[in-house]
Amino acid sequence: MRRHSRLLAVLLSGAALFSTMETARAQQTAAISIDVPAGTLTRALNALAGQAGLQIAFDASITQGIPTRGVSGNLTVDAALSRLLAGTGISYRYSGTSMVTLSKANGADLASGEQTALEPIVLTGGNYYGAGDPSKAVIGKETMARMQAASIPELVNYTPGVSMGGGVRLQGQTIAIRGFARQSDTRILLDGAPKNFEKYDQGTIFVEPELLKRVEIEKGATSVRYGNGGFGGTIRMDSKDAADMLKPGQTWGFYGKTAYQTANRQFLETGALYGRSDFGTPVTYDGLLSLTWRKGDDMRIGGGERFLFSDEKLASGMGKVGAEFDGHEIKASVLYGESNNWGPVAAIRGQIDPIANDIKNYGYQEALRRRLAWRELKDFTSTFEHKYSGDSDLVNTRFMASYSSTQQHATRHGNQTPSASVGGYENDASYSDIHVELENTSNFDLGGFGHALNYGLQYNAHKRDISMFDIANSTKPEYNYGYYAPYFMPEGTQDTVSAFVRDTISLADSLTLTPGLRFDWVRSEGVPNAAPRYNNPALGHDYSAVDHSGFTPAVSVAWAATSNIRLFADWAYAMRAPNIDELYSTQGTTTAPATSRELHIERNNTINLGVDFIFDDMMTSGDTLSARVAVFNNHVTNPVTRRFGGRNLSGMGASGVDWYWNTPAYYTSGLEIQTHYENDRMFADLGFSIMTGTRHGAVNDILGPKTYINDLAPTTANLMLGAKIPDWDLSFGWKGTFVKAQDKTPIRQYLGSTYARPESSGYAVHGIFLDWTPKEGFMKDTELHASVENIFDKRYEPYLSDGIAAMPGRNFKISLSRRF
Repeated sequence: MRRHSRLLAVLLSGAALFSTMETARAQQTAAISIDVPAGTLTRALNALAGQAGLQIAFDASITQGIPTRGVSGNLTVDAALSRLLAGTGISYRYSGTSMVTLSKANGADLASGEQTALEPIVLTGGNYYGAGDPSKAVIGKETMARMQAASIPELVNYTPGVSMGGGVRLQGQTIAIRGFARQSDTRILLDGAPKNFEKYDQGTIFVEPELLKRVEIEKGATSVRYGNGGFGGTIRMDSKDAADMLKPGQTWGFYGKTAYQTANRQFLETGALYGRSDFGTPVTYDGLLSLTWRKGDDMRIGGGERFLFSDEKLASGMGKVGAEFDGHEIKASVLYGESNNWGPVAAIRGQIDPIANDIKNYGYQEALRRRLAWRELKDFTSTFEHKYSGDSDLVNTRFMASYSSTQQHATRHGNQTPSASVGGYENDASYSDIHVELENTSNFDLGGFGHALNYGLQYNAHKRDISMFDIANSTKPEYNYGYYAPYFMPEGTQDTVSAFVRDTISLADSLTLTPGLRFDWVRSEGVPNAAPRYNNPALGHDYSAVDHSGFTPAVSVAWAATSNIRLFADWAYAMRAPNIDELYSTQGTTTAPATSRELHIERNNTINLGVDFIFDDMMTSGDTLSARVAVFNNHVTNPVTRRFGGRNLSGMGASGVDWYWNTPAYYTSGLEIQTHYENDRMFADLGFSIMTGTRHGAVNDILGPKTYINDLAPTTANLMLGAKIPDWDLSFGWKGTFVKAQDKTPIRQYLGSTYARPESSGYAVHGIFLDWTPKEGFMKDTELHASVENIFDKRYEPYLSDGIAAMPGRNFKISLSRRF
C-alpha cells in the first residue's frame, strides 16, 4: 500500500503542474540522418520507423510485393516517406504525434473508425543493430522494457563487443567497448550532453534507464561527428518525450509503472504526466514530467551469498518541454538523479571483510563500517536544442547547448585517520561540462551526384573541482594542514574547440561515399595543488596550460550489392588528447614525481569492415532473416600510461621525471556477428564477439616482449529463442549467455603481472522471459514483463570484474506498467 500511495503521489504532484491537449501534427519538419537500403517496401518502412522514432500502421496487403530503391541523406520524415511511396499509389497521414497511417485508394485505412488498427512495424526480437548505420547498435524501448535493467552498463552489456565492468554495485560500474576500458575511451552522451565522470574506481554513468526511450551505441571512432577520444565508441542516450508516451488521438495522459526483482529485493516505482497542445495558435507545445524511485537491499550473488554494501537507493526525475512552428523545433530538458549509500572506499571492489582488531575494539558491524565511505552522489543534466528546416534544402540547422555535472561527496566513519591514497577522511569531486554545438546540413546535386553536406562547430568546457581533508596530515604545513586535492586526482579545466565537415555523396542508387574531416584544439590547465609537497617546481610540478591539436580524417563507403546484401567500410585516423589526470597528477619525493605536460596526443588508425544480409519470405510468408558480420582493427600509437616498473625507471634520477608518458603502440582486432530471425510465430537472435590484441612490450617494461592488452573481453555469445501467440498478444522465450575462459591477459606474461587483470573462468548463464502487451479489452495499453535470470543460480565473475565481484544469482524480475 505504501508503494502504491507513493506512485499516486507522484502522478498527482505532476498533474498539478500542467494539463494539456493535443492536435495531430500535419507534418514532421526536422531533418534527420536517414539511410534506408533497397529492398521490399515493408522492410524499408520498418527501417524508417526505427530511424525516425515513428510507429507506422497499415494493412500488410497494400505493401506486399512492392520493391523500393531505398532512400538516404539528411531528410525530413515527410520527404523520406514521399520518396519511398512515390509511384505506389499509397498515401500517408499522421495520427497523433508519432503514428503514421498508410492507405491506398479503395484500400484499408487504419485510422478509420471502421477498421481495426494493426500494430506498428516494430520487431519483437532483439534487433540490437541499427538498420541505417553499419557501426551502430540500437536498443529500443521494447528491448529496454524486456531487460528491466537497473543501470546503463547492465543495459548495454548484451551488445556484441560491449562489456560491463565493476560488478553489482551501481556506483562502481563501467563500460568497455572493443577492448577499450578507460573512461575516456567510451564517450557517453545524454540528449547530446557529454557525461564525463572519471573519478578513480567510482564508475562512469549514473543515469536512470527508466528516463530513456532509446540507447544508440556507435562502436569505434570512425565518425568525425565526435572527436577527442571515444576510441571504443560512443553511447548516445535519448530521454523520453511526450510524443513517445501519448496514445494515438490522445491529448494528454499519464503513465505508471511498478517493478520488483528478487536478487536484491529491489522495488521500482515510476510515474509520468505528459501532454501536447497548440492552444489554438500556430505553435504546438508539448511537455513531460517523470519521477522514478528505486530501492534495493544487498545483492544476492550466485550460490546464495549476499554481497555486502551493494544496496542502493536512487531517486530520479525529468522535466521536458518543446515547441514546433513554421519549420522550427525547440526542446529543453532537465534530468536529475541522486543516490546515498555506504560502500567500500573503492566502489569497484569485492566483498568487504572487517579487520580482526577492529572487531575486538568496536564490534562486528562497526568494524565493517570503518572499511566504508558514506557517499552522496548527484547527477544533473540540462539541455536546449533548436532545429530549423526551411523551404530551402540548403538550410537545415541545429543548435544545442547543455550543462551537465556529476558530484560525489564521500566521508569516512568514526575516529579514523585514512591516508590520502584512499581519499582521506572526506573528499568532494565535481566534474562538469558546458557544451555548445552549431551545425547545418545542405542537400544539393553537384557533378551529377546527390550530396548531403553536414558541417558544424562545437565547444566544450570541462572542469574538475576536487578537494580532500587528509586528517592524517592535518598538522603538517607541507600538506596545507590536510586540505588539498589528491595528488592522483588533480583539479583543472580542459576547453575543446572543434570543427567538422562530412559529405554523404550518392554515387549511385546503391552506392554512397562519405568523406569527412575534423579538427580539435584542446587547451588544458591545472590548478596548483594547495599542498606544497605536491606543488614544488624543483620536482617538476608544473600546472600551467598546455595545448594539443590535430585533424581527424575519415571515410565511409556503403554499397548495396543487391536488394539483400550491403557491404560497408569505415576508416578514420582518430585522436585523443591527454586528460587532466594524466597531465597534472603528481607525486612527492618519488622516482617519477613530475607532472606530465610533455605528453603527445594518442592516435588510433581504425578500420571497420562488414556486410549486411537481409532476406524476406525465406521459410514462411512474411518472415525476415537479417545478419551483420563485421571485423575491426585498431592501431593505437603514443598510448598514455603511468610510468612505473624498475626497468622503465632505471637511471631516471629522483626528480623531474613525468609520472605519465607515451609508450609504444598496441592494437586490437575482432569479429562481431549479429543475426535476427522473425515470423508471425517465433523470433531468434544471436550475438557473437571475439577479440584479441597485443602491445609492444609490457606497461612496466616497454622494451620487453609483446604482451596481451589488459582489457580484452573474452569470446562471448548471446542467444535468444522466442515464441509469439498473436491472439493473446503474448511472447515468451529463453536466452543464454556463453562466455569462454579468458587467458589472454598479461598476468602470466613477461613482467606483465603489474596492474594486470587475473584470468577468468568460462561460464554459461540461462534465463527465461515472458512479455504480455494486450492490444484490446480492459488491459489495453498495459504491459507485463517477467523474467527469471540465471535460472541455475550460477556463481560467475566476468573478466572485467577483476575476479573480485560476482554477479547476481537467480533473479526473478517482474514489471507492470500502464498508459492512462
